[in-house]
Parts: sequence; C-alpha cells; structure tokens
Amino acid sequence: MIKYTTNATVARTRAMHGKRLSDADYRELAGKNSVSEVAEYLKKNTQYASALANINTATVHRGHLESVIRRYSFDRYINMCDFQQLGKEQFYNYLIVLSEIREILSIILHINADSSDEYISAMPAYLIGKTQINLIELAKAESMKDILLVVRHTGYYNVLKTVPSDEKGHVDYLSCEIKLRTFYYQWLTDTVKKDFPKSVASELLDLIRTQIDLINIINAYRMKKHYGLSSDEIETRLLPFYKKLSRKVRAELFENESSEDFLSAFSKTYYGKDIDFEQTGDFEIQIRKIQSRMARKALAFSQSAAVSIYSLVFLNDVEVKNIITIIEGIRYGRSSDSILSMIIPT
Repeated sequence: MIKYTTNATVARTRAMHGKRLSDADYRELAGKNSVSEVAEYLKKNTQYASALANINTATVHRGHLESVIRRYSFDRYINMCDFQQLGKEQFYNYLIVLSEIREILSIILHINADSSDEYISAMPAYLIGKTQINLIELAKAESMKDILLVVRHTGYYNVLKTVPSDEKGHVDYLSCEIKLRTFYYQWLTDTVKKDFPKSVASELLDLIRTQIDLINIINAYRMKKHYGLSSDEIETRLLPFYKKLSRKVRAELFENESSEDFLSAFSKTYYGKDIDFEQTGDFEIQIRKIQSRMARKALAFSQSAAVSIYSLVFLNDVEVKNIITIIEGIRYGRSSDSILSMIIPT
C-alpha cells in the first residue's frame, strides 16, 4: 500500500479534467462537414493537438482518427499511473485488465464473423507489450481453442474454458461477455479491498457499484424494449453486483411487461428521480448523463488519488465516445442539433 501523500495526483487529475472539450468545442465539432474538418479543429484548438501533430488532417480517415484519439486517452492514463509511482499498486492496472477483456471479446466477434484474419488491423497496437497476454498471438487465433492457448496462464482461462462452440466453431459471445465482465468487476472489487484502507475502498466501491447499477439498467432496458425478456431472463444477463438496485428491486422493476411500464417504475427508483421523464429524450443517454455527473462529482470532491483517477479515466472515455459520436453523425448526415442531443457532458 502506498504510504506517502497523493495530493499531487488529485490536483493533477483535476487540472487534466480542466482541459476537456467544452460545450463550445462540441458545437463547433458538430457543425463540421467531414472527418478532416473534425481532425483539423481538434488539432488546432484542443488538448489533442500533440496527438495529431504529425497527422495530415486532409487525408485522415475515420478509423485512424479514432485510433489516435483512443491512444492519446490511454497514454494519459499511463502517465497518471506513473506519476508518484502509483502503478506499483495492482488497482492502477485496472484499465489494462479491462483492455485485455475488450480484445478477447473483439477476437471472439471476429471469429464468429469468420473474419479472424481482420482482427490484426483493428487491434490497438499501443497495447502491445503492456498486457499480460500476447496480443500478436491472440490475433492469430481462429477458434476458442486458440484463444485458450493464448490466455492459459491468466485468470481468463478458467472463465472461458467452459464456454461452448457450435459445429461451425462460433462461440456464445453473450456468455463470454457476461463471464468476462463479471470476472473483471470481481477482480476490481477484490483489488480495491486489498489495496486501500477502508475509507478509500468504501468511496471507490460506491462509485464502481453505482456505475454497475446504471450499466445494468441500460442493458435491462434494451432487453425489455427490443426482446421483451422476462425478469428471470434479464437477471441472468446482468452483472451480479449492485449499489442501490438490489436483486429484489431489479426483479420488481423487470416484471413490468412493456418498456413504457419499465420506465414508469424506474422513475420511482433512487436513480430515476434524477431524470425528468416529461422533458428528456433518449433514456440511455439520460442514464449515461447520470453516470457522467457522478464521476464529475467524485472528481471534484474526492481527496483520493484512486477515486480521482478512476473518475477521470471514465470521463476521458466518455469524451472519446462523444468525438466518435460526432464523427458518426457527420458520416450519416445528421444535423448538428441531432448530434449535440447525443453528447454526454464531461
């Protein structure tokens, strides 16, 4: 456990948050007409200038721009963890663990689509050498058996070894996702309890479990709205952790037959009281705004380096997704107002 003060890290995270894209930046970006114009604005007017310094914005394509932005965000995380040598604590490797899981799920998707040979071009090269799994070997995988060979020395092996494949070699992706994300949050919870004193652990776990509550609500709403699944069916597909939404509360919520009844019941919950259901639009966007608001509050008031970094990394990820939302909106010819309605404040 790190003994010295980490006040400098707390101050640094807040200073870094101060460089985030502003409302004015989002308005400017949403009004652009091409990926090149978005890249040029980011290069000339925002913190992404250094990342884009050697990029020809006139010819940059969507995938490359997204990759550069994601790498910049990841590098900021690494720099935060290296500051005051925080990386010596196991907890501060959490984004590496999450990134490993994302890559495993990505190769599974490619295998299921019979396009495993295309994974190598989609793989974020900046992760090579930073993970406990060999991403180059993972990129060669053509089956679950191959994946298991790559991860055999990690905790992912026991998670995945019982997942079945069909006669075509396709893997039950949903089962893999639930198992791996459950593994991640259990690892994260155990690590927080081990690495930090009770006061810090309690604050951090409250934030993590609150975010899980809201992830579960988004996923449950999708399952109710698009597939009409029963309460029991939904429960088996959720992360088995909670803060305010216990299994009993979730069961009562999910028993509503329609998505409209679901929303009506949700409006009476702890989180639902933060949403004006008469005025707001897309439900998922409103939930994501609650997630972002809670992360901003934690970053503004916490004196814990762990809480500060966790919150800032979450908000950085939201900002990256906002930029991608703008790029996609421009690609599909959406109006600037329509694009802005999907932006999550950071």
